[in-house]
Formats: sequence, C-alpha cells, structure tokens
Amino acid sequence: MKKLFTLYLITLLWTLHPAAAYSTPARPQIDRITKKYSHADMAKWTPATVDSTPCLISPAIVSPEGCEINFHKITADFAGPGQIKMSIGYSDTPDLQNVIAKSHLHTRLKTLKSGASIEAVSRYKGQRYAWLILQPAQNVRIKAIRYQYSRTKEALYGHTPGTFTFANNDLPYRFMFPRNYDPAKKYPLVISVSGSGGIGTDNKRSMEQVIFARYLFTNYYHKREFECFSLVTQIPPMETVPAPYFPKGKMGAPTPYHPDWPAVNENGWYTHATLKLVQTLIDDKNINIDNNRVYLTGFSYGGKACWEFLKADHDLFAAAIPVAGWPIGPVGSTPSGQYLTELKQQVKQYKHVPTRIFAGDQDPMRFGSKAVYEEIAKASGDSLYIEFPKTNHVATAAKVWGNIKYTTWLFANRKDRPKPGKPNITISTEAKPNTPPKGLEPSTFGSTARYSRL
Repeated sequence: MKKLFTLYLITLLWTLHPAAAYSTPARPQIDRITKKYSHADMAKWTPATVDSTPCLISPAIVSPEGCEINFHKITADFAGPGQIKMSIGYSDTPDLQNVIAKSHLHTRLKTLKSGASIEAVSRYKGQRYAWLILQPAQNVRIKAIRYQYSRTKEALYGHTPGTFTFANNDLPYRFMFPRNYDPAKKYPLVISVSGSGGIGTDNKRSMEQVIFARYLFTNYYHKREFECFSLVTQIPPMETVPAPYFPKGKMGAPTPYHPDWPAVNENGWYTHATLKLVQTLIDDKNINIDNNRVYLTGFSYGGKACWEFLKADHDLFAAAIPVAGWPIGPVGSTPSGQYLTELKQQVKQYKHVPTRIFAGDQDPMRFGSKAVYEEIAKASGDSLYIEFPKTNHVATAAKVWGNIKYTTWLFANRKDRPKPGKPNITISTEAKPNTPPKGLEPSTFGSTARYSRL
C-alpha cells in the first residue's frame, strides 16, 4: 500500500511539472574528405621511429574546432616488386611525439599492396588531428597516396549533443542517427548508460570508453544490420538533482532497498527524465523509431541503472544487456532474507524482458549479477548469465560490446514477435569472447505497451 501511494504521489507530481522542453535532434554534418600526396610531397615527410621501425610521417591533418576525424582509408599507388607498410596516428591534441609513444594512438603498421586500401577507426575519443605513417621499401617507388576520412561537425563518436528539460532541470544527452537514414523506414533505438565515470553535466564524459554507444559508432556504424538510433543520457551529480527528487525531497531519498547511488533508482529524476525523453523521441513524427525494438544497455553503474529502468517501465524494452552491474542496494549486494524477498518481487516485474547478463570472474560485483539471473531463472523468465574467465570489472565491457555476436542477439529481439516457447536458461562460462555461449538465440515477448505515465 505504501508503495502504491508513493507511485500515485509521484504521478501527481509529474502532472504539476511544466511541459518538458524538447526539439527534434539534428542530423550531424558529415563530410568525406580526400587528400592526395605525390612522391614529391612524401619526400618532405618527417623521419621518425614508430614501434621500433624507421618510418616517415606526414604533416598533421587538422580538423576545425568542434569537428572529429574518423573512418580513415589509405590507398597507395606504387611500382616495384616490394610492398609498403602504413598506419594512421590520431589524437585530440597536436602532440605528435605522444602519438608515436602511445600505441593506442596509432594503428599497427599494415602491409599495403599497390591499388589496395587499409582502413582504420579512432576508438578512444573524438580526434581533431591525424597523421599518415609510412614504412617505405627499398625496391618500391611510390607514385601517390590517397587518404580519405570522415569529418563530423559537433559530434562525439557520431553522437551530437542535445538538452532535454524535465521538472525544471536539464538532462544532457547525445543522439546518433542511422548511417543511411531513410525517414520512410523504422529503426531500433539503443539506449546506453555509462558507468560512474560518466557522471556530470558536460555532455562528454558520458561517452566514455566503456559505453556501448561508442561501439555502435566505431565497430558497427557501417554494418547495415545494426543501423539504429542511439541515445546516451548523462547521469547527473547528486547535488544537481531537483526537488522533489533526491537529495532535496523525500521522493528520491535512500530507502532500505536503495541505500547507494540513488540518482538512478526507479523513482529518481534521471530515470524519469530519460524515460520521458525516450517516449518523446518515439512520438516525434520527424524521426521514425520502431517502438518494438527499444534496447537497453549499461556498464557498471549503468548496469545497475538497467535494472532500475526495467522496474520503472518493464513494457518499454525489447531486450537488455546489463554488464558488470547488479541491482541497486542490498537486493543485489547481499540478497538474503528480506532483501532476497524484495529481489524476487522485483524480478516478477521484468522477467519477461530478454536479458543477457555479463560479468568477469575477477569482478566482485559478479555475485549480484548472478543472483538476479538465478531469480529470473526460478521465475521462468528469459535470461542468461555469462561470466568471462580471467576478466576484471572494466575489461568485461570490451568483451561484450566488441563481440558482434552479442550485438546480433540484441538486435534480433522484437516485442511484437511471438515468444518461441520456454527460453533456454543456463549459466554459461565463456572461454573465448568470440565463441557465443548456448542460449544466445533471439527471444521476444508480446507486449506493445509504451511509457505513458509521464
């Protein structure tokens, strides 16, 4: 009864809030730039040693302020029996020596045949500077090198910034369109929630390395089967959350079941604001989101948030992948006694949503992840727990987001497709990240309800 009254009061408070401020996200300006270098140009390149190999390095390719360089492609035209090797350096600063010294700021040298191409993606953050790195061969005369890259204005990993106002407070977010967006077609929406390192108000930290949205751009952007809208909302610092939410009012205050990090709990401002934004995007006639294919992902703190989103609106999502994050509070950290009873009640709300739960065997949070899986399994829900051997907390993210088979599973789920009998529910320990555990086949359920309470 107390919980029902709380939900009623929150719903009443929503009706008193001013209308949320929103405008349709704009598609970013993406230019494909081509630069050509002649034999004479390359004679002026700077000699340097890269990864213990003598090389020549081009002058810096510089993008204007507010633009990022990515999706690099090099094509060489040369004569002679030998082969050359090339790589690409990239950075958000003009410090070439730093690019040479740090292996993550340049690709490995790759052998390049005449007329063939090599491609590379900047995987760490939006870069403004790039360099071509050449290892020439003695018996080769290079006639020309063509370098192509994409330049995106006001974007970070292809996601442009926006602000959504809810309850008199601003929610920073980033939004990415499908690469070949056709307004006549429907596309899925993928929601990515960052770890605690993404907390802030700058609309940049949330695009950290461990977030799935980054991989949607660097790994999957050019794959037609993964064309989608991508949304990242930034979790606010506690002190910026408005009343009646934590910390200024009782509605968001810690409870026995939410004593830690309450900014993302199911009744918190961040959760409500994000769900309202999602519903607004779905209702926006200027973009075309398939409301049967709304997917939820999160890492660490974002993995915790996934469970809160599933409680707050268990009919919105077609599937979810929480990585290295258990349910908030002792229901996840110490699920026994009254807390285990509460976890069982929570699971009943979202057991129908297909989930794939990931953790590393060296991650102390894995016990909570396994506990929620076990309760979903006992309730005949649709879930699978995958534990990576010799993997710590942070390393789990790359093994999940970087594995195309898990992304394929996520995108195969739809709410409007009949559920194919009882799901395959097993605990799977994956020995190799490129080998999918059993039970990763698509699973779906029949609800088509959307978030309508806000």
